[in-house]
Amino acid sequence: MIRKSLLLLILVVLCMGSATSFASEAGLRLPGHEEFLTCDHFSDNLWGLHSTLEEKYGLSFELLYLQDIFWNTRGGINTHDSGEYPRLFGLYVELDTAKAGLWENGTFFLGLEHISGRNPSETQTGDWQWLSWLSSYERRNQVSEFWYKHTFFDEKLWIKLGKMESNYDFNYMEYSLEFLNSSAMFNPTLIALPTYPDQDWGAVIGVNPAQWFSCNFGVYQGKINGSRSVGNTLDDLRGPMLIVEPSFKYDLGGLPGKVNVGAWWNGRRFDAYHKHPTTHEYHGKAYGFYGFVQQLLWKENPDAEDCSQGIGVFAEYGWAAKDRSEIEDFAGGGLRWQGAIPGRDDDVMGLGAFTMYFSDQAGFADHSETALELFYKIQLTGWMALQPDVQYITNPGGDGNRNAVAVGGRLEFVF
Repeated sequence: MIRKSLLLLILVVLCMGSATSFASEAGLRLPGHEEFLTCDHFSDNLWGLHSTLEEKYGLSFELLYLQDIFWNTRGGINTHDSGEYPRLFGLYVELDTAKAGLWENGTFFLGLEHISGRNPSETQTGDWQWLSWLSSYERRNQVSEFWYKHTFFDEKLWIKLGKMESNYDFNYMEYSLEFLNSSAMFNPTLIALPTYPDQDWGAVIGVNPAQWFSCNFGVYQGKINGSRSVGNTLDDLRGPMLIVEPSFKYDLGGLPGKVNVGAWWNGRRFDAYHKHPTTHEYHGKAYGFYGFVQQLLWKENPDAEDCSQGIGVFAEYGWAAKDRSEIEDFAGGGLRWQGAIPGRDDDVMGLGAFTMYFSDQAGFADHSETALELFYKIQLTGWMALQPDVQYITNPGGDGNRNAVAVGGRLEFVF
């Protein structure tokens, strides 16, 4: 099924490219945007649909298709018939209440997601840090997000209420976004954080008193479930999950940087881990802290504010109590280089390393697991990208498995 879908998508792109070439040679104009290959959304070419809705009605949307493919070539738990295809279809709609003629400073957001495909880490490599953050435990269709955000005092204060992706407001690192490994997106010590694919209900308050400082405070349903409805949440409240994260911005030789630190507490029940036999099976809470830093090292054109080409780095750390979390410590970091190849200004290359240390009370055979990732994201058009990716995993799963090498990548299409 997925091979047919990919072939169909490639055929459509080839046909569109042929039509564009023919129209150009014939002196004709295709409907919509003149820059067919450089606009951010394919729908801009449908008589300017995307831009028209946003400018006139304050309504913007994005139909996103992500398809990951990975093959385990060595080690892990299985290399036979290797090849798994986790994928995501997502529709994301945002309404600016001011542009819609309703009231000032408000934003509504709705996310609908279809997640399918088997997890290559579960069937092939056996690693704890998943090869693809796109993976899920199960096939699902869900309302992933439904929230309202209101800003006050020239955006110095904002409040968000509803079902949401907490990773947008906490532990969000811009330089790690293109990496496919799950630990680049989600710190594994932040257990029970309501993030993909288990977004959940909560409330967040953000304060921005100065350009160099901001702080977010969040309270969420403690027992996460991405498919949860309002009724499910009210009937099964747990926790709650509390989290706070201050952020400090600075300049280093004219290049921007940011340091974030955070702490969290969850009052739901967690499994208890002990070195010796005991009847104490659960803890009534869990807690931990984390932090990360991001720094732009080099910018190709320092005088141009809109120049995105350059080299940025990030580093992160997390800790959770080892008697109630299988992961006690986590450390990771990476480098992101946009425009590494002359003439390919929108392409992105990345190299990262992520190590998690297992709790010595949870019964793992190995002390730690490390994932090394190298990728090159080829921006084929403004709305389509192809990203080859290779990952090397040591001690996958902490269960005595051989070191694994997985190759694959991602196809991205933005309607």
